[in-house]
Amino acid sequence: MTIGRRKRQLEELSHFLRTRRMRLSPAEVGLSASGRRRTPGLRREEVAVLAGVGTSWYTWLEQGRDINVSESVLGAISGALRLNPAEEIYLHRLAGLKTPDVDQRPDSGPADPERLAEIVNHWFPNPALVRDRSWNILAANSAVPEFLGFGGPGGNILVEFFTDETCRRRYAHADALARSTVARYRADVADCFGRPEVERILDELTDRSPEFARLWGSHEVLEPSRSRTKEISHDTVGALSFDVHEWELAADHEVQLVLHMPTVQETRDKLDTFFAAAGPDDPDRPGEDGEPAGGADDDQLPSKAIAAA
Repeated sequence: MTIGRRKRQLEELSHFLRTRRMRLSPAEVGLSASGRRRTPGLRREEVAVLAGVGTSWYTWLEQGRDINVSESVLGAISGALRLNPAEEIYLHRLAGLKTPDVDQRPDSGPADPERLAEIVNHWFPNPALVRDRSWNILAANSAVPEFLGFGGPGGNILVEFFTDETCRRRYAHADALARSTVARYRADVADCFGRPEVERILDELTDRSPEFARLWGSHEVLEPSRSRTKEISHDTVGALSFDVHEWELAADHEVQLVLHMPTVQETRDKLDTFFAAAGPDDPDRPGEDGEPAGGADDDQLPSKAIAAA
């Protein structure tokens, strides 16, 4: 890891620990509040006592100093700050420590665009895309721009959602979705802070979207769940409902397939009807021996399912 990336991760570690300390009250952790407090939250020395570490050492950690830290000590700090499992994993990643859910597999080479296009086209007419760790779109079938509102390869999911009003208004409960999306992105890039592409995206969104800047500043963390439903409103076909799943491709944790599966038959029917006008020449339809994704059995899904996005 370069010096710049390590510095960026330590800065994020500092902000994260401070915001989590400030959200707790003495009463919540079983301490009596003594004396007048000028700011909300726990004091650093109180966190140190709860975690069983030295005050000076914890202060250095929260200040973002590059000091040695063990998994057991981070576990104690996680308990003192009442971190949930996703936040504890995030803290370990920021500190540069491996956690049980972190893959040990080596990075693979760059993704083959033709191969990725074949993968997403197999799931037509269901929206499917492939994204990298920065949430740049590497491949997408034609259902993605039509129904999800993203522009396709070369675009970025996060940037388009927060800066393109046409895209944003497709989604039901958009404000809640914005909050959870930022929290999932933070968890996704926990070990990528300092990468030029990640920093570019964060700088662009912070500059262009006050909403993103506010949500990013809250330091919320949310690991992807096993099942999540996305509600979409399309100008032509109306309401659509999808279960959203994500798979790692070819043991490459840098590249993920994001697949939208209809949750109800009505959504499936609307997709089939909408694309029927395109006929067999639609570039996203599989060959004559293939079937659209809507007819695929569940046991044909990739076995590397890790979460919903």
